[in-house]
Amino acid sequence: MIINNKGTTNPSTIADAFNTYFSSVADNLISKSFLVKNTTNEKDPLFYKGQNFTQSFFPLRFNNTTTHEINQIIHSLKCKDSYGYDEVSTRILKMSAPYILSPLTYIFNKALSTGIFPDRLKFSEMKPLLKNGSSTALLNYYPIFLLTSFSKIIEKIIYVRLYCHLDVNNILVNEQFGFREKSSTEMATYYLLNTVLSSLDKQKIVGCLFCDLQKAFDCVNHNILLAKLEFYGVSVIANKLLKSYLNNRYQRTVIKDNTNNKISSEWELVMHGVPQGSILGPLLFLVYINDLSRTISKLANNVLFADDTSIIIHSNQDEFKTNIMSVMNEITNWFQSNLLTLNCNKTHFLQFLTKNKKEIQIRIMSSNSVISNLSNTHFLGLTIDSALSWKDHMAELSTKLSKACYAIRTIKPFMTFNILRTVYFSYFHSLLSYGIIFWGNSHLSTNIFKIQKRIIRIITNKGKRYSCRQLFKTLQILTLPSHYIFSLLVFVIKNKGLFTTNSEIHNINTRYNFNFHLRSTNLTLVQKEFIMLEVRFSIICLKILKFCLMILGTSKLY
Repeated sequence: MIINNKGTTNPSTIADAFNTYFSSVADNLISKSFLVKNTTNEKDPLFYKGQNFTQSFFPLRFNNTTTHEINQIIHSLKCKDSYGYDEVSTRILKMSAPYILSPLTYIFNKALSTGIFPDRLKFSEMKPLLKNGSSTALLNYYPIFLLTSFSKIIEKIIYVRLYCHLDVNNILVNEQFGFREKSSTEMATYYLLNTVLSSLDKQKIVGCLFCDLQKAFDCVNHNILLAKLEFYGVSVIANKLLKSYLNNRYQRTVIKDNTNNKISSEWELVMHGVPQGSILGPLLFLVYINDLSRTISKLANNVLFADDTSIIIHSNQDEFKTNIMSVMNEITNWFQSNLLTLNCNKTHFLQFLTKNKKEIQIRIMSSNSVISNLSNTHFLGLTIDSALSWKDHMAELSTKLSKACYAIRTIKPFMTFNILRTVYFSYFHSLLSYGIIFWGNSHLSTNIFKIQKRIIRIITNKGKRYSCRQLFKTLQILTLPSHYIFSLLVFVIKNKGLFTTNSEIHNINTRYNFNFHLRSTNLTLVQKEFIMLEVRFSIICLKILKFCLMILGTSKLY
């Protein structure tokens, strides 16, 4: 390992170096942000709160827990053999549950009533894992945090009460899709593409800023976070408990030497950030970044997935450049006020184009750095291009699926038929199904279907020209087109509130009143996209269902 330009193999030295490195990254970023804030931006973080939230919130009080609640939480935890510094895994915790429920209930209720989080639950171990590049460079590693199993129980107790408070008071913005119930990357992608397509259909110029924040979770300022929580009604004892939870936390790095012995660094105090690997940490981050969305809502639409921030600017040609600069200034000021750092090297701008529109040349600056203009970018696991053709995504997906074919071909001589089918679903199918409602209707999806048929022939040991029709039935696997239609219908059923029915458009009593309304569009691009196809497939399936009920003698559809 290279440390201070010198090579070393001493495990203790390496462990200490990792611990210092992971701790100092956030310190350095916050120091720079604090310096920039004092010199260029004097706005207090709560300025944005008062500007965007005018109502007051009822104070939150953490109700006591019960043995029944704790027992349910323990049983909901994943059964793992990994453990924190106390060496108590969730597997052991589940086995011991009947004997420790009463003392745990007493301890946790004491914490909830006094506002003091147990000190022994604020220690976390960190294991470095290699991302890519040379294994001798510290910056090529990322940390995996292991907290105590007991900490997860009390965090879940607090999480349930805090999330209920945020949900009842409608505090979290609708544009935030990360770490929320009944939300997903699929919903976030739908919102982004729907906004883009609707704007293009109205003949507007559309562009999107895909922002990347450096070590966002590690750079959360505790004082700012606690002030925001107090603004939202998390005050008095509840605020005191969360302050106790955040302050005086310690971490150490654990590695193994050549003989597989465990080597640990010294414990180091954590000054910033929300605990990673925790249950409560992600929710606290959502509170921290919550007011960003409303800060720019008058200028642009935005999609947030935790720290992934995508800002959609749509306007006429005369105002487009001005709006982009205004949005850039607003988010830069917000990040500076909240001591977060925009990574300009990984922040990109993408302009969405139709056949009749040319790209507008624009140079976007942030903190004396130029934001790059790209023709395609990654968004929550999908590759989106400026024409929404899905060409680049298909190319990447084809490569991944071909590797899956090779893997199954390699292990085939050693596996049974049922195991090969299981591997198909866990490896190939998971790649195939992700985001299929968005790219499944592309003409390029025929190439993906060919790869699917190839892997079906590999599993069943058939030749290249053998028909796959019966093989799909035998394996009980949906073909790509069938899986696409099925996924569309499932999405519509889960999100019926996103679509308009005919009865909401007019008050005339017709037989199609409760059918989804198929809106008129100007662009062929919009007509072919998933949003319109979802409605069309739903209408077709509804007609089929009505026909079946009519045959069975049922006159009404309930």
